[in-house]
Amino acid sequence: MQESIFSRILRIALYAIFVVGLAGAATLPFMLDFYVRLIWGFNALGAAYWDFILPFLMVVAAPALWIVLEMIWMMNSIPKGPFVMRNVRALYRIGVLLIALAAAFIFKCFFFLTVLTLFCVFFFVLSGLFAFTLAALIRQSVVFREENDLTI
Repeated sequence: MQESIFSRILRIALYAIFVVGLAGAATLPFMLDFYVRLIWGFNALGAAYWDFILPFLMVVAAPALWIVLEMIWMMNSIPKGPFVMRNVRALYRIGVLLIALAAAFIFKCFFFLTVLTLFCVFFFVLSGLFAFTLAALIRQSVVFREENDLTI
């Protein structure tokens, strides 16, 4: 089956996001040091920000990259047939990771409360629920497909 142009663009975008995210996570201490120097210099707020934000960003980078990997693996399953239990499990894992990211951002609210942090919490919870919903829908599609395969 011919892959659509949208699928190709999406696949390229996912690979690019993964590579840029991996490079960003690997260079995070240097980028954060540049950012703290640029914005605050070396005052007390900058040091406190550095001590909390660097470990926080390193922790949230791992599940974010994992989510992108799961999406890449799901895109690779499209030519063979997307309605498989592996995609259901992938969507469930993505939902769990998104809820975990929401919990991490709720934890961040206790140290650095911003409107953007609250928006991120809302976005991650909503996206996690969306992933769980898609997992349930695809699970039902897999069940229907398996039943149809047995009746033919």
